Amino acid sequence: MSDSYDVAVVGGGVIGMSCAYYLQKEGARVLILDRGRYSEAASTGNAGMIVPSHIVPLSAPGVISKGIKWLMNPESPLYIKPSASPKFMKWLWLFQKHCTADHVAYSVPILRDLSLLSLNLFDKICALPGFEDVGLAHDGLLMLHRSEYARKDNLELADLAEDAGLFIQRLDRDETLELEPAVKTEITGSVFFKQDASLHPELFLRALEARLINGGATIVDAEVLSFERSGSEVKAINTTSGRYTSNQIVLATGSWTPELASKLGQSVAVQPAKGYSITVPVTEPSLRIPCILADEKVTITPMPGCIRFGGTLALQGFDSSIDERRASPIRRQAAAYCEGSEAVATWAGFRPASPDGLPFIGSVPKYPNVFVATGHGMMGVTLGPVTGMLIAELVSGRATSLNVAPFNVDRH
Repeated sequence: MSDSYDVAVVGGGVIGMSCAYYLQKEGARVLILDRGRYSEAASTGNAGMIVPSHIVPLSAPGVISKGIKWLMNPESPLYIKPSASPKFMKWLWLFQKHCTADHVAYSVPILRDLSLLSLNLFDKICALPGFEDVGLAHDGLLMLHRSEYARKDNLELADLAEDAGLFIQRLDRDETLELEPAVKTEITGSVFFKQDASLHPELFLRALEARLINGGATIVDAEVLSFERSGSEVKAINTTSGRYTSNQIVLATGSWTPELASKLGQSVAVQPAKGYSITVPVTEPSLRIPCILADEKVTITPMPGCIRFGGTLALQGFDSSIDERRASPIRRQAAAYCEGSEAVATWAGFRPASPDGLPFIGSVPKYPNVFVATGHGMMGVTLGPVTGMLIAELVSGRATSLNVAPFNVDRH
């Protein structure tokens, strides 16, 4: 005996839950399968930033050379562990192939349009009952710089963002401190991205979960073991909690999506990119505006009841160990802003990185009733709602709100 659903979403992070939300809005009977619930999700410990400012893909000129340069620095913000894994070597080759100015120019309008539409969708979701406490704040983002090198990079990004139609301000040190007096980091200036926003990602997930359950969705804590196929369709999912049949299936398990897709003979070019964060409880955050320290590559996000400090990007497979040396720059910033931060444990999570910095959103060619939603890298929260909406449109067979060709699952 098995339970039957219109759509089964595998994955309960912000991407999976956003997909389930928009599918339910379409009237679908939705099943959400998630292994371990929130314990493994990158959605729960990330910076909580909604960042139209992040229009440059991770695969940008100079990234590989920086990674090589930083190999011997235990506190470097980027770490690439040498590996002989064929999948990793292929991913790295594809990544390097996309580290060009032409690819950046191609990606900028795509990431801009995704982010701005998603920001609009956040406003609509967070205006609903049950989302009052998720902390959605339209306070912008300060990209702080101290060194001349970081200032140059920041101003180049500002020019690019302005050319793309985003609203920014170039500020000197005094202007930055006038806008956000609580900045304690040593700086020479900043770029203020006015359209960026933030929220508490775990509270947002909990609110989505409650709304989905109230709407009739079923959430099951289970691991997918296998798929049952008939011709060009997947008919059922076998899990540790039983067998489930579904007309459509969405694979949204972040960095673990390639493992699931491989059961269907589909390759998905995603590698886990480990990041760290430290969340310090506070009665009232001193900062109002989220910040990114361009020199240290550390994020600081005020959230309801806490301030979260995050950073690092380590490509070293599913190594869940925490290297406190790499967390040191994050801890130094936490200590500068919050008393008692040394007692807070370091969190680590895996962000699903694609080799070209664009997500995978679309159907599996061999099985058109199976859809993939992953590869969002460090922009999972930002792109959650827009990904959910696009998946719901694809599942229903309607025209999509944005061109989804750049997100083809079979690209590369």
